[in-house]
Amino acid sequence: MAEIKIDTARGMEFSMDDKEMYQDMVNMFVEQKADNVSAITGFFEKHDWENYKIRVHGLKSNARMVGAMQLGDLAEKCEHAARQGDTAFVQANTSELFALYEQTIEALQKIDFAAL
Repeated sequence: MAEIKIDTARGMEFSMDDKEMYQDMVNMFVEQKADNVSAITGFFEKHDWENYKIRVHGLKSNARMVGAMQLGDLAEKCEHAARQGDTAFVQANTSELFALYEQTIEALQKIDFAAL
């Protein structure tokens, strides 16, 4: 997988150019990972595509708010596939979503907020 790029300018925009607020948003996003993965996995395993779609929609929005555009884009594709009943796409891409989520968390944790 390609290097994960975080669009910190976009994250700062969502944080009203407040570095501390942006850092708080990133920290919250990082802290929510285990809960999100657990919930999405549960819905995936139960084939509960409605709740899968809702949870992945939230991931998409929150990822974009912290500048994690690659993760947001893949989450959007999974969300739309679940909405359209394309379970083959969901099943083929959820593990990639989780791998990208992990890489994104690692990239977010390397942000030098003082340099923004």
